[in-house]
Amino acid sequence: MKKITFSIILVCLVAFSATAQRKYDEIITTENSVKDMVQNEITGIVVFKEGGTVKGLDPETKKIVWTLTKDDFGSTSAGDILTDPDFGKLFKEKSDLSSVPRSPYVEAYINSKYIIINTDSGKVVYNSSKESFWVMQSDFIPETDEYLLTLKKDGDMAIALLDMKTGELKWNTTVDKAKSLFSFSLKESANANKATVHGSVIYYLLYGKLYSFDRTSGKLNWKAEEDYSRFFLTQNDKNIVVVNSKGLFAAKEYLNVLNTENGKSIWKESIKTKRVVYLEDWGTKLLIAHYGGFNFFDLTTGEKIWKKDARGDGLKRVIPIDQDFLYVAENEMMLINKDGEKLWKKFIEISDDKEDPIYYLGKVGEKVMYLTGTYGNMVDYKTGVKLWKRNIKFEKDRPVLPTYDEATNSYLVYNDEKLYKFDPSISDKPEPFAKVNIKKEKELNSIELFPWGVVLSGPLEVMGVNMDGTIKYHLTYTQPGEGTRRLLKSAAIAGSIGLGVGSAVSSVKGADITMTYRDSDGNMRTAVAKGDQTNKDQAKAYAAGSAALGIVAAKFNSRFNAMKQNRDFSYIFAKADSGEKILVKVSKVDGVEVDKIIFNNNKPVYEVDPATQNIFYVSDKSIQIFNKK
Repeated sequence: MKKITFSIILVCLVAFSATAQRKYDEIITTENSVKDMVQNEITGIVVFKEGGTVKGLDPETKKIVWTLTKDDFGSTSAGDILTDPDFGKLFKEKSDLSSVPRSPYVEAYINSKYIIINTDSGKVVYNSSKESFWVMQSDFIPETDEYLLTLKKDGDMAIALLDMKTGELKWNTTVDKAKSLFSFSLKESANANKATVHGSVIYYLLYGKLYSFDRTSGKLNWKAEEDYSRFFLTQNDKNIVVVNSKGLFAAKEYLNVLNTENGKSIWKESIKTKRVVYLEDWGTKLLIAHYGGFNFFDLTTGEKIWKKDARGDGLKRVIPIDQDFLYVAENEMMLINKDGEKLWKKFIEISDDKEDPIYYLGKVGEKVMYLTGTYGNMVDYKTGVKLWKRNIKFEKDRPVLPTYDEATNSYLVYNDEKLYKFDPSISDKPEPFAKVNIKKEKELNSIELFPWGVVLSGPLEVMGVNMDGTIKYHLTYTQPGEGTRRLLKSAAIAGSIGLGVGSAVSSVKGADITMTYRDSDGNMRTAVAKGDQTNKDQAKAYAAGSAALGIVAAKFNSRFNAMKQNRDFSYIFAKADSGEKILVKVSKVDGVEVDKIIFNNNKPVYEVDPATQNIFYVSDKSIQIFNKK
């Protein structure tokens, strides 16, 4: 599947005149067909594979800056892994090229060989062709510029630590038999693999198995006795909270605490709960929230602190606010303090159906605002009394899309062809400030705020609405063919550091669990980041990756700042009246189509460089380059 690294704010398709379409400005021809192409988000280098070579293309100079051939890759390998009955399928599904997030590296799979390329220099940092094993999985550790590699050698599985500065394995430790390791369902563990470096120790959760390694020697300190799906280090450095679930949406889970010295449980038995949704570490006790409720548990013994669980049948979400907890059980919410005492007289109903999604729930000033599939309202934080006597009733079969207006400390919300302004200062529910005519409303998936208004977008149309409720522009689109919808679906949700603050939509279903940390008095120490990072946070992370490589700071900062501006445009793959397939660049400010580029297939492979806005398109034995327009 094509991976697009630029910031897509909307993806839609349009039927329009073929006038003003243009061909490429420059072209790079190749001897063989180009099979894959990716762009690295740190260096900006566009990497492509053609025939038996891999090349790096500078997006600014549009020149090939390095080339790797079979002489660089080597000819020896551990054999043909595609014929392996247990693991061949894994490799068949791998892309030839993949850019490693938060790093300057690109991974390549060439003739059963695993290769890591430094995109800034074109140097092959690591090449498995000289090894007598297959690399099954790789996990980059950006904090230390190292890789954890999972290896299969004959019938054994091993873990190795790769130093990216030298390209050498620091150690290689056998941990299990191959079939034993993969007995844990690959589907269940798809999002569970996790590596954490903590001082001199590396903790690694791999396909359900939790390991502790000495980071210097690779010595296996211990292997946990049970399978786990998640783990969290406690702030005392002596314990690990582990969660065991049999399936991605398991109804029951087991939670326990291990000793970091030996991996043994310190509790007599695990806590059996409904699915865990939220954790907090208070030093001497743990707050554990699950679908059935929540309570504090003594860290040492696992015994409950509160006499009764906070009510929570069908508990969906727990939100810490100062030292209080706002939580939703089925279709109602309640606020309690750190002692489990209710701060409101009664639960507040926030939706008609307990299965309704929660699009937003949180504190706005001294109010709590909720947006669900059926209702929108505000509640006084101290009393739990609704700010508006009547809820805004949403059409549940239509999208509910909110975005935050920082200038007025309010939310703009779209539903059922109406736009509302949720202002904490008003005394009754607001009337819609705009009514619009959306052609494909059920497919809308984004609302984005601009100084002049909002942009509503989906796969088939885009509309700009002024703050006074008037329509600024409205474009509807047609796709070239059914095959493109699958491509554009993935493109629409792909983000980059160019994406500014956009939609505040979030669903509680399938949300990742994080653990936050407080002292024994309940004061927050360190909050674990959740969801999308801000540009500032991302800049730090990307800068760390560039520093690990040795990229000059000025070069990186210049590129990062340029990328942030790209939120002003959308790139739309569409069909012209003539039937030609075209990539259209649309200005989000006014809806003007500023560029149209002819493509020749239904599943184009292309990259839009966020910094230069140059477009790189694979066309058989060439890469066509279209300069910014």
